Amino acid sequence: MKPILVINDDPEILGMMIGLLKDGNFRHIAASSGEQVLTQATGYDFSLAILDLKLPDMDGDELYEKLLFQESHYDLPIVALVDSMDADEVKVLNRLLPKGKVTLLTKPVKPEWLIDLFEQYGERRKT
Repeated sequence: MKPILVINDDPEILGMMIGLLKDGNFRHIAASSGEQVLTQATGYDFSLAILDLKLPDMDGDELYEKLLFQESHYDLPIVALVDSMDADEVKVLNRLLPKGKVTLLTKPVKPEWLIDLFEQYGERRKT
């Protein structure tokens, strides 16, 4: 099983992503902080991670590095959600880009963008 990992500290965005994943019957793990992800992610290989670049407890590049170190045997495609591309986000993005396959999505995120990603990367639960 390779679930999709979604991480965002904005409850509205996280709720929308979870709702779309549930509606599509996609396997997933969702979290609102880096530490929550690291606790829940043990033992999983994810097909995709959709992450916020700036989380309250760590930046997106730090979380990505910890995820890869924790499992240490797979590549993880990333979709980074960006707000305003302010100086802080640019710094995080510049550190994240050399580490792997990164796609950017700007906020506000449109549901159809997410559904397309889920269809491309996701695994559906068996009913």
